[in-house]
Amino acid sequence: MEFILREAEAADVPGLDLVMQVISDGPGDREKMARLIERVRRDPYKYLLVAEDPETKEIVGSLLGVVFEDICGDCSPILLVENVAVLENRQGQGIGRRMFEAIEDWGREHSCHYEILVSGLDRTGAHKFYQALDFQEVKGFKKYL
Repeated sequence: MEFILREAEAADVPGLDLVMQVISDGPGDREKMARLIERVRRDPYKYLLVAEDPETKEIVGSLLGVVFEDICGDCSPILLVENVAVLENRQGQGIGRRMFEAIEDWGREHSCHYEILVSGLDRTGAHKFYQALDFQEVKGFKKYL
């Protein structure tokens, strides 16, 4: 399957909302999502990546990368990856792996010296995929209301 990777735009909200429902409890606030996407686009230390089917223009996957400072050692920044999701009918087609390659390239461009992945504790299927990418579990937190 062919797909393109690119920075998300506010016009992607309907498709992005469907992708995010893979990891959330239901639809998001689309107006707020559009505002946040525009804010992320203006921040050079954040990157919201989407995978798009070039034929249908369907958003099939997404992840968010954030560069943040580290005061340890040579003070090189850290890449945080969050909100990783691929539509269920598109999983297993290499989309997730390619998204991680792209965000890690972006992190290297920002001189990040390591990467942290955040994932919900109940996403055990996804955790197997992350382990195949050499991520290791460090610590999980319970949800607090």
